[in-house]
Amino acid sequence: MIIYCDRIISEQGIIDGYLKVEGSKITDLVRKDVEELQADRDYSGYTIIPGIFDTHNHGFMGWDPSRSEGGTAEIEGYCKALGSAAVTSIFPTVVDEDDSFALIAEVAKENKDGAAIMGIHSEGPYLNRVGEKGVDTGHPDIDLDRIERAIKNSNGLLKLMALAPELPLSKQAIRLLNKNGVRAAFAHSNQTYEEALESFKDGISVITHTANVMSGLHHRNMGGLGAAILNDDVYNELICDGLHVRNEMIEIIMRVKRDAFNKIMMISDNVHLGGLPAGQYMGPFGGEVTITDEGFCLTDTGRLAGSAKPVLYGMRNLVKNMNIPIETVSKMASLNPSLVYGFADRKGSIRNGKDADFAVIDDDFMCLYTYREGKKIYDHNTDTNLYNPYADNYKVKE
Repeated sequence: MIIYCDRIISEQGIIDGYLKVEGSKITDLVRKDVEELQADRDYSGYTIIPGIFDTHNHGFMGWDPSRSEGGTAEIEGYCKALGSAAVTSIFPTVVDEDDSFALIAEVAKENKDGAAIMGIHSEGPYLNRVGEKGVDTGHPDIDLDRIERAIKNSNGLLKLMALAPELPLSKQAIRLLNKNGVRAAFAHSNQTYEEALESFKDGISVITHTANVMSGLHHRNMGGLGAAILNDDVYNELICDGLHVRNEMIEIIMRVKRDAFNKIMMISDNVHLGGLPAGQYMGPFGGEVTITDEGFCLTDTGRLAGSAKPVLYGMRNLVKNMNIPIETVSKMASLNPSLVYGFADRKGSIRNGKDADFAVIDDDFMCLYTYREGKKIYDHNTDTNLYNPYADNYKVKE
């Protein structure tokens, strides 16, 4: 298959030319000014970006990978829906309850029609800080045996576990995770700047949704956020929708973080209501939430309850509103997570020999087509209803 496009975001920069795909692999990139080829598909006027790798995603379009009663069909529908947002690689973000890990591991073996499950991200359950406008209801005690079971149940797929490092037994938990090849993340924490730096020394290597649900910056107290952006070794997840973190703070983070464009991984933090129409729904944590027209997911107190916009929306924000080059933004959305989690030999960028994972988007960052390993997994002309039929149960009835 030979695809022509006048804007291909490759490792060599933006190319006007041809993308050659044989089977599941990219076999060549040919500039049009070097050689003109007969294309099988012409995507002139659009942009081809590397497939997005979202490492922090709880659900989409009503599909919830933690809803074990939905069985493997729930996870398959979730992976399929993600293709509409240009996602080709995913870490379903769940806690190992009700056989969630085992179901995800089962689908990961066979799933071919949707985003590839590259691992599992467990955000919690050992979290502490509840964030602004929240009510502290306590926290679960760290159970090392439970962590060991989670590692085993994931069948090698657990790649990241987020925890609050101030909790008792956190050092032992971090050590256990790292010993088993699982990165430990700093999350939902009340730690001070100094305490956070010590936790990084203990083996924390990723910052969960930087700036959100952690002690913030103050000129006499730099907080967990200060540690997250001043430490050179940790990698930073960042929700770039401009809603969870204002663009001014995104700019501060990108200016202050050394080697920021290699250290930041764009994420969605989508809840299962993400991608659904604005309205009232039963929320992911109980109670009612509102999905607003602009994309907030809010409780009745105004507290954020997860994200409703995909990474692609965040890419649009960075390019259109913050004037960051699309090549740089694409790197943070695709290549950086591939590097951090060990998949960059085949994922994360458009380059000869890598998997043919890419998406075709228009100038407003709407996804038109998505390809995973050379197979089209999303077509905006035919995949017109990817919503979970069960999502009607989440609507608040009048």
